[in-house]
Formats: sequence, structure tokens, C-alpha cells
Amino acid sequence: MSLLIAPASEEEVAILAVLHVEGWHSAYAGAVDQDFLNSMSVHEREIGWEKWLSNPDINAAIAYVQDHPVGFVSYSKVETMPPGQSTIRPQYTSEILAIYILPDYWKQGVGKALMSYAAEKLKDNRQSGVCLWVLDKNKNACSFYEKMGGQRIGKHMIEIGPSKVKEVCYGWRNLKDLIK
Repeated sequence: MSLLIAPASEEEVAILAVLHVEGWHSAYAGAVDQDFLNSMSVHEREIGWEKWLSNPDINAAIAYVQDHPVGFVSYSKVETMPPGQSTIRPQYTSEILAIYILPDYWKQGVGKALMSYAAEKLKDNRQSGVCLWVLDKNKNACSFYEKMGGQRIGKHMIEIGPSKVKEVCYGWRNLKDLIK
């Protein structure tokens, strides 16, 4: 498999939006309200990605297999602080905001490569630890993060559409642990 990971540009918001919607459909079917998932709009995601990519603190990269986009990762300084973390000397200074891979490419190394890419970029930007939030019902993702060495460091309830769901936080104190 020929895998290429490249920084996402503002010209690629349509690609990110499609991957984002397809990622939600495959990751959260049965975990959140199906009508909510069905109502997700690629156009609305495009607007969101235009806004996110115009923020210099938010970065994204797209994974391509033979020039076909198969997943993405978005990362920044920490946006949603894990519970109990000191704001003076935080252990987790950065956050994976989103990572989605098309189901046909699960368990083929794309997720590991995207996590490693983001960790390398964050480390280059003088970040130390990284965290991410994921729905507790997304067992595939939780298992993946645990295999990648992530530790559960917090939880909270969030609303997605009409559903109230538990989101858990995974953390890596050292970005080097994610870099291949």
C-alpha cells in the first residue's frame, strides 16, 4: 500500500468534509441518533472546515492511498482540557481534534501513520503531551487508542443531536510515544 500524508490546504475542504461525514457515519452508527447522522451535510462540514483551516492554531493532514483520500487528522494546542489538569503546568498541551479513516482502510496502518504525523508536527511546535476525546461507545477507536498506548484520563457527557453520550479522553504524556 502506497500511503502519503500531506498537510491539508484550504482548497481541500471538500475532501475533508466528505471524509468527516463518512467517518461519522461509520464510527457512530448505533452510538448516536441515526436521524442526526442522516442529516449531516457535506456542505455544512465544508463551511466548518473553511473556518477551522483559517485558524492558524488548527492544522489538518490528509492520508492518500494511490492518490485516493482515505482519512484525515486534525490537531492543535489543547482545546478541551482533560479534567483535573493543571492550567499552570499542563501534562497535555495539545489535542487531536479529529481523526477519521474510511472503514475499508481500518487496521491497515493509516490511523497509526496519521497519529504519528500529528505527534511529529506537534512536537516540532514545542508541544509535549497530547490528548483526544472519543465517544465511549466507539469501541473500535477506544481499542485503537489503547493499543497506541493511550491512557484514559477523563470523561464527560456531551450532547450530539438529541442524544446525550459519554465522551472519554485518552492521553499520551510524551509525543515521542506516538512517533514511528
